[in-house]
Amino acid sequence: MCGSRYDRGGKSYTISKFIEGVIEAGAKAIILDPTGEYSTFDTHSKVDHSTVITDSYFPYQNLTINDLFVLFRPSGQVQQPVLLEAIKSLKVANCLMGNIPANGHSNNGTQDIFTFRTQQVVVQNGLIIKQNNFTAPYNNAYFIYKSIIEDFSHNHFDISILHKQIANECYQIFNDRWANSRDERNYGNSTSLIMRVNNVISDNDYSGMFGFNSPTTSNLITKVNDFLNNPDLNILRVGFENVPYNFQVREILANSLGRYLLNKARTNAFRENPLILFVDEAHQFLNKKVKDEYFESTELNAFDNIAKESRKYGLFLCLSTQMPRDIPVGTLSQMGTFITHRLINYQDKEAVASACSTANKETLSFLPSLGSGEAIIMGVDFPMPISVKVDLPTTTPKFDTPKFKIK
Repeated sequence: MCGSRYDRGGKSYTISKFIEGVIEAGAKAIILDPTGEYSTFDTHSKVDHSTVITDSYFPYQNLTINDLFVLFRPSGQVQQPVLLEAIKSLKVANCLMGNIPANGHSNNGTQDIFTFRTQQVVVQNGLIIKQNNFTAPYNNAYFIYKSIIEDFSHNHFDISILHKQIANECYQIFNDRWANSRDERNYGNSTSLIMRVNNVISDNDYSGMFGFNSPTTSNLITKVNDFLNNPDLNILRVGFENVPYNFQVREILANSLGRYLLNKARTNAFRENPLILFVDEAHQFLNKKVKDEYFESTELNAFDNIAKESRKYGLFLCLSTQMPRDIPVGTLSQMGTFITHRLINYQDKEAVASACSTANKETLSFLPSLGSGEAIIMGVDFPMPISVKVDLPTTTPKFDTPKFKIK
């Protein structure tokens, strides 16, 4: 859905009408609300809501390895392998400590020791101690829990000590044993990563969003799944109004949630009960990249992938934006229907034209002159564009263009 910011009763009112339609039809939809614009629906009996940081957090355990790489921004040359190895080590430690009776366990008062074929894996305060220890018992433990450790869609480890484990990885291996002295070159290359990981985990906003340190709010994934399993609810509004704009954290969080729903869709969770995902202000979240300290880019592409492959799984995407030029052409071309309100910018009109085969020049010429609430519907299911007037929704969105007071 495309529309100008300047016309009252444009895209936001149409989205509200869609929400009301979903409720009336008894369907299911999740709306990603970056500004809290649709919080006016929160009191509806068929609507549940969760505001990130204030009410809920997205658990870091459900971040993929790509999400963690985006969050911590390791450089590809040296830091990515070290970060990956540290995560694997913490997963090994978590598996060993979670299955103590099965792993030849003893404790000397300061360390937990696990014996494999007379050799030992040492765990101290949740960390795998590699300095001066043999590699074979660690590799044996890794092999036992390999399926868990290499499942990078779930991160069952204590992320609060990740920066310490990164330092523990900076030891060379000689004769099947980690060295007694730290590799200062490797450690020096990892110092900025260690600081970045520690800063992210210690930051109150990041902690509130991802539940790094003993969260007191609700688990957003649990909230999503409870909503999907509740036949009495039709809408879940996920509010981003309290999520800060710095360091692209909103984009990272939205991408993580999108990827979670995409992975869930791939398991055919929505085949029998389809789900609509509304993304308001879609230009904030699509076509985004995160750069590390060496200016290497990682693309945030969860919503692009949803648009390209999830219809067959029962996950449908509705994008709302006033700047279609900022949406990737490949994503726009996957949209089956366009509801286009007033558009003035030439590039916005060209973006619609390139993505929608029925958007001819004559139709596009009408877009700048559309009035309040007027729209043109185009798409593969419409042999020709249709001009419509959208009725006012019963529940109007929270925000409208402020008006100057004239004294």
